Amino acid sequence: MKTEDSAVGFYAVNGTSVVQWKETEEKERICEVLEAVREQNPGKRILLVLDKHGSHICEYTRKRAHQLGIDLVFLPSGSPHLNPIEQVWKYLKWTMAPIIVENEDEFHELVKDVFDQVTQRVSFAKSWCEKFLDFQKFP
Repeated sequence: MKTEDSAVGFYAVNGTSVVQWKETEEKERICEVLEAVREQNPGKRILLVLDKHGSHICEYTRKRAHQLGIDLVFLPSGSPHLNPIEQVWKYLKWTMAPIIVENEDEFHELVKDVFDQVTQRVSFAKSWCEKFLDFQKFP
Protein backbone atom coordinates (compact mmCIF):
# COMPACT_ATOMS: atom_id res chain seq x y z
CA MET A 1 0.00 0.00 0.00
CA LYS A 2 1.26 3.47 -0.89
CA THR A 3 0.94 6.06 1.85
CA GLU A 4 1.69 9.76 1.92
CA ASP A 5 3.14 9.55 5.43
CA SER A 6 6.67 8.52 6.35
CA ALA A 7 7.49 6.09 9.12
CA VAL A 8 10.10 7.60 11.44
CA GLY A 9 11.63 5.16 13.90
CA PHE A 10 13.95 4.87 16.87
CA TYR A 11 15.47 1.42 17.42
CA ALA A 12 16.32 1.08 21.11
CA VAL A 13 19.06 -1.38 21.90
CA ASN A 14 18.34 -0.86 25.58
CA GLY A 15 14.94 0.68 26.17
CA THR A 16 11.70 1.26 24.30
CA SER A 17 11.69 1.62 20.51
CA VAL A 18 9.41 4.19 18.88
CA VAL A 19 7.80 4.41 15.44
CA GLN A 20 5.55 7.25 14.36
CA TRP A 21 3.92 8.36 11.14
CA LYS A 22 4.69 11.87 9.96
CA GLU A 23 3.38 13.75 6.94
CA THR A 24 6.83 15.26 6.43
CA GLU A 25 10.30 14.76 7.78
CA GLU A 26 10.75 18.45 8.58
CA LYS A 27 12.72 19.42 11.67
CA GLU A 28 9.58 20.04 13.74
CA ARG A 29 8.29 16.53 13.00
CA ILE A 30 11.68 14.98 13.81
CA CYS A 31 11.67 16.84 17.13
CA GLU A 32 8.21 15.42 17.88
CA VAL A 33 9.73 11.96 17.45
CA LEU A 34 12.64 12.91 19.74
CA GLU A 35 10.10 14.00 22.36
CA ALA A 36 8.32 10.63 22.05
CA VAL A 37 11.65 8.81 22.37
CA ARG A 38 12.42 10.70 25.59
CA GLU A 39 8.89 10.12 26.91
CA GLN A 40 9.17 6.37 26.29
CA ASN A 41 12.65 6.21 27.82
CA PRO A 42 12.56 8.49 30.89
CA GLY A 43 15.74 8.79 32.91
CA LYS A 44 17.78 6.72 30.46
CA ARG A 45 20.82 7.81 28.53
CA ILE A 46 19.85 8.03 24.87
CA LEU A 47 22.46 7.85 22.14
CA LEU A 48 20.74 8.23 18.78
CA VAL A 49 22.50 7.21 15.56
CA LEU A 50 21.31 9.25 12.56
CA ASP A 51 22.09 9.88 8.93
CA LYS A 52 22.82 13.42 7.79
CA HIS A 53 19.34 14.26 6.53
CA GLY A 54 18.88 18.04 6.66
CA SER A 55 16.22 17.86 9.36
CA HIS A 56 18.52 15.71 11.50
CA ILE A 57 21.60 17.93 11.41
CA CYS A 58 20.00 21.37 11.61
CA GLU A 59 20.52 23.53 14.69
CA TYR A 60 16.83 23.36 15.62
CA THR A 61 16.94 19.56 15.96
CA ARG A 62 20.32 19.53 17.70
CA LYS A 63 19.13 22.10 20.23
CA ARG A 64 15.92 20.17 20.99
CA ALA A 65 17.85 16.91 21.35
CA HIS A 66 20.20 18.62 23.81
CA GLN A 67 17.22 19.99 25.79
CA LEU A 68 15.81 16.46 25.96
CA GLY A 69 19.14 14.96 27.02
CA ILE A 70 19.55 12.98 23.79
CA ASP A 71 23.05 12.60 22.35
CA LEU A 72 23.18 12.55 18.56
CA VAL A 73 25.78 10.65 16.53
CA PHE A 74 25.83 11.36 12.80
CA LEU A 75 26.98 8.74 10.35
CA PRO A 76 29.13 9.63 7.36
CA SER A 77 27.17 10.51 4.22
CA GLY A 78 26.32 7.55 2.02
CA SER A 79 26.67 4.94 4.76
CA PRO A 80 23.21 3.58 5.61
CA HIS A 81 24.84 0.17 6.13
CA LEU A 82 26.31 1.58 9.35
CA ASN A 83 22.90 2.39 10.84
CA PRO A 84 21.33 -0.51 12.79
CA ILE A 85 17.77 0.67 12.08
CA GLU A 86 18.30 0.13 8.35
CA GLN A 87 18.32 -3.63 9.01
CA VAL A 88 15.04 -3.23 10.88
CA TRP A 89 13.46 -1.42 7.91
CA LYS A 90 14.82 -4.03 5.48
CA TYR A 91 13.41 -6.92 7.52
CA LEU A 92 10.11 -5.10 8.02
CA LYS A 93 9.69 -4.56 4.26
CA TRP A 94 10.58 -8.18 3.53
CA THR A 95 8.14 -9.47 6.16
CA MET A 96 5.29 -7.24 5.03
CA ALA A 97 5.73 -7.63 1.26
CA PRO A 98 3.23 -10.49 0.81
CA ILE A 99 0.60 -8.99 3.13
CA ILE A 100 -2.42 -7.23 1.69
CA VAL A 101 -4.20 -4.60 3.77
CA GLU A 102 -7.49 -2.84 3.18
CA ASN A 103 -6.62 0.74 4.09
CA GLU A 104 -3.95 3.14 5.32
CA ASP A 105 -4.91 2.79 9.00
CA GLU A 106 -4.55 -0.98 8.81
CA PHE A 107 -1.20 -0.53 7.06
CA HIS A 108 0.07 1.86 9.75
CA GLU A 109 -1.03 -0.53 12.51
CA LEU A 110 0.68 -3.46 10.78
CA VAL A 111 3.93 -1.52 10.40
CA LYS A 112 3.81 -0.54 14.08
CA ASP A 113 3.15 -4.14 15.17
CA VAL A 114 5.95 -5.59 13.03
CA PHE A 115 8.32 -2.78 14.05
CA ASP A 116 7.60 -3.46 17.74
CA GLN A 117 8.21 -7.20 17.26
CA VAL A 118 11.40 -6.75 15.27
CA THR A 119 12.92 -4.14 17.58
CA GLN A 120 12.51 -6.46 20.57
CA ARG A 121 15.40 -8.40 19.03
CA VAL A 122 18.82 -6.97 19.70
CA SER A 123 20.43 -9.06 16.97
CA PHE A 124 20.36 -6.25 14.39
CA ALA A 125 22.41 -4.00 16.64
CA LYS A 126 24.61 -6.59 18.32
CA SER A 127 27.34 -6.66 15.69
CA TRP A 128 27.16 -2.86 15.35
CA CYS A 129 27.68 -2.46 19.10
CA GLU A 130 30.56 -4.91 19.11
CA LYS A 131 32.21 -3.15 16.19
CA PHE A 132 31.71 0.50 17.14
CA LEU A 133 31.22 0.64 20.90
CA ASP A 134 33.81 -0.29 23.47
CA PHE A 135 31.69 -1.17 26.49
CA GLN A 136 34.84 -1.35 28.60
CA LYS A 137 34.87 2.47 28.53
CA PHE A 138 31.38 2.80 29.95
CA PRO A 139 30.71 2.37 33.69
